Amino acid sequence: MTGSEARPELDREWLLTNGLGGFAMGTACGAPTRRYHGLLIGAASPPIDRIVALHGTIDTITLPGSGELPLSTFLFGDGASPHPDGWTRLLTFQCDLNEAVWRWTLPTGMTISKRLSLKPGFNACRIRWHVAGLPDTAMLRVRPLVLLRPFHALQAEPTDEIALKHSGRTLRVSRGETALLLRSSRGDWAGEPQWWKDFEYPIERSRGYDHREYSLATSTIEVPLSTSQPRFELTAEMDAFVPMAPPAPAHERRPIEERLARAAAQFIVARDGPTHGKPGVSIIAGYPWFADWGRDAMISLPGLLVATGRLDEARGVLETFAGRMQDGLIPNRFDDLVKDAAHYNTADASLWFLQALHAWIEAVGAAAPGASDLIGVAVDIVDAHIAGRCPGVRMDDDGLIEAGIEGEALTWMDARIDGVAVTPRIGKPIELSALWHSGLRLLAAHVDARDRDRLIATANLTCSSFGAFWNAEAGCCFDVLARDGNGWSGDARIRPNQLFAVSLPHSPLTPSQQCQTVEAVREHLLTPYGLRTLSPIDPEYRGRFEGTMTDRDTAYHNGTVWPWLIGPWCDAIRSIAGDHDSATREVQNATASLLDSLDQGCTGQIAEIYDGDAPHRPHGCPAQAWSVANLLRARSPEVAFRKGVGLGCG
Repeated sequence: MTGSEARPELDREWLLTNGLGGFAMGTACGAPTRRYHGLLIGAASPPIDRIVALHGTIDTITLPGSGELPLSTFLFGDGASPHPDGWTRLLTFQCDLNEAVWRWTLPTGMTISKRLSLKPGFNACRIRWHVAGLPDTAMLRVRPLVLLRPFHALQAEPTDEIALKHSGRTLRVSRGETALLLRSSRGDWAGEPQWWKDFEYPIERSRGYDHREYSLATSTIEVPLSTSQPRFELTAEMDAFVPMAPPAPAHERRPIEERLARAAAQFIVARDGPTHGKPGVSIIAGYPWFADWGRDAMISLPGLLVATGRLDEARGVLETFAGRMQDGLIPNRFDDLVKDAAHYNTADASLWFLQALHAWIEAVGAAAPGASDLIGVAVDIVDAHIAGRCPGVRMDDDGLIEAGIEGEALTWMDARIDGVAVTPRIGKPIELSALWHSGLRLLAAHVDARDRDRLIATANLTCSSFGAFWNAEAGCCFDVLARDGNGWSGDARIRPNQLFAVSLPHSPLTPSQQCQTVEAVREHLLTPYGLRTLSPIDPEYRGRFEGTMTDRDTAYHNGTVWPWLIGPWCDAIRSIAGDHDSATREVQNATASLLDSLDQGCTGQIAEIYDGDAPHRPHGCPAQAWSVANLLRARSPEVAFRKGVGLGCG
């Protein structure tokens, strides 16, 4: 990007994280376009209770003979031009997920850079300015913008709740019990605070949300820069520091895997509630607005943690969710606002727990510390499903999993409008029975003989009944079996959930059915960015994720592409391929566009969803854990070629 461009770069985003659920996020030009953008969003009760602390900084530099030159850029009001015009001087922007760096060009070839980094394990950031090529003294003025508001909210009007207190180079900004300490390396704070109004967030406007707010411009630091003192530093720290365990040691990886591993690390967070004397561990589902979800964490764990060698943290995540199991269900999600609150409206998170546990045990061995207790939790999950103790989900007499609560959406296709499920799947969703069948066989390898025999017997029952999902006319599987009088009828809409009957380590389908299923998914659902959630030939298909909130929720699982499904797709390709080389080539081709997208959207990350129709534009969370995890797992050289694993009921 150069200053000669006709408009600021608003579409390209960046993300830094601190391992607590806190983060910094914004655009390449510096103008915030979401309510979640800021230089420090701290997590007061890791990884939740997130606060937009440092909203931004208003930076100017005064050069001899050139007057005051703005470096910052913001958006104000409807359709207004970006102001100030700092973006016109912006020479480059870079972000490597550890540091964001802006570099502006000034008259006579001078440059000034601004570097932002977060302190791992703390709600704190550091900003450093450096001027180069300066022939004489220049004056840098920095005026922080502070909000100290919950990150889902907006500051709709000025408030007298925010107080400022100067003490030399330290400025304390407080709002109730929350405070931000701003410390400068040089200079003193001066000037009175002032509310700036009409900050405009176009992404919020496009999503149908409130999109304008006030922000408090605090006191100003004025610092001379010269050839002998070309640097200035500002730190911002929230009062409550919550240390976390040091990051896992780096492993040698190829450049692509290393880049994906860095992206993966941004989702691994501490969670309040010690485990074995250490802070708990969890996985943020997506930035900027998601907290930690059970389903997302279990699907992500093999890629984010096992494939990257972070095995102690993988155990920690399993223990975090296992420790909150109720009636055979791990939490669907932890509440984003209420500490220690959890929600259990899920039919599949516990079944994904069985898969994640197996991936971890395969890496560490069943004799590893903590494995025995986690295996016991897995057995309890199975027993609760068989006994019908899980709210809204149970094993039917035929061994298939039945789930559903009127008004709830218990599977991953969970969009609802006014409390009504957009894609109601009450009955027997195919992926639940596929997960159940595979999970039983995987767990059987890690228990004693008596449990092993009954788990295998139950898996055999499930497998013998799985043929009810086969749609011989279409040559693929029904998505759901729904009650029809005294029997069951199949939903023939072509959705990606049938792929799990092929991709999981143990398949209940015959080899021929597996191949036909993969071909149906290839024909109807495969795109360069993942799998569509519904075939384009279906009358309910929605190829664009756009419009009102109702329009978007309707499209969410009716055609929208989900990148995380590329992992199961690659698993399925490996399962049915005739040889290793052809499978490898197909995996590389299937993942190429997602790898390219690391340089688009949110730098170094993968989005939550894409349009079903070309061009497949990214939408939803710009950084999504399971999108990264499944791409990393699909591309990892440690992923085994699983030809012929678990074919049929044998």
